[in-house]
Amino acid sequence: MFAIRQVLISSLVFAAVPPAVVRAVSDTAQYVGGTVKSIPVNSAGTFNFEDAKEFRFSYNGSVYKLPYDQITSTGIEKADVRHVWHVFPAISPIASRRRQTLVINYADGTGATGTLNFELMAYRAVEAQDTIAAKRSPIAPTAAASNEWWGDKYWKTRRNQAAWDAQAAQNALAAQKAENATPAQPGQLAPGTK
Repeated sequence: MFAIRQVLISSLVFAAVPPAVVRAVSDTAQYVGGTVKSIPVNSAGTFNFEDAKEFRFSYNGSVYKLPYDQITSTGIEKADVRHVWHVFPAISPIASRRRQTLVINYADGTGATGTLNFELMAYRAVEAQDTIAAKRSPIAPTAAASNEWWGDKYWKTRRNQAAWDAQAAQNALAAQKAENATPAQPGQLAPGTK
């Protein structure tokens, strides 16, 4: 009975460990080159997009920061193929496990251009590129604050009551002007007379 329990527990442990290990590996990005010399080549780390103003790459206890407004463009390229024993290409048969290179081009405060090349899972590269694009060009405040709705011209609600009241006042004023401008018919009194 003890042997069965031991086999069962060890099987559960081994079944739970690989997904955790794979998840940790899929979150990592590897710096494979570029113009930044402060990051050692082949440093593994993670991206941090929590700051609204700067991109962060955490590696080996250090953090590289790049303001989003200095990023000029991003791109995704096919990663260099590694070989096992210098013969067999080490390409994953699962498409979501394949690695690609995220290229970040930037211009620093002095106007000098540079690049950062990170190798990571293909889907993570797409996510990172989309996140950087969203951080580089946030939604314009006028578009975000637009309070228009297609039904505003058909229904009066609390939200659009001021616009409806202004339109009603304008229509009443126009009707008053039109009434004052019409000539008096024979047998009728002019407006405003008794």
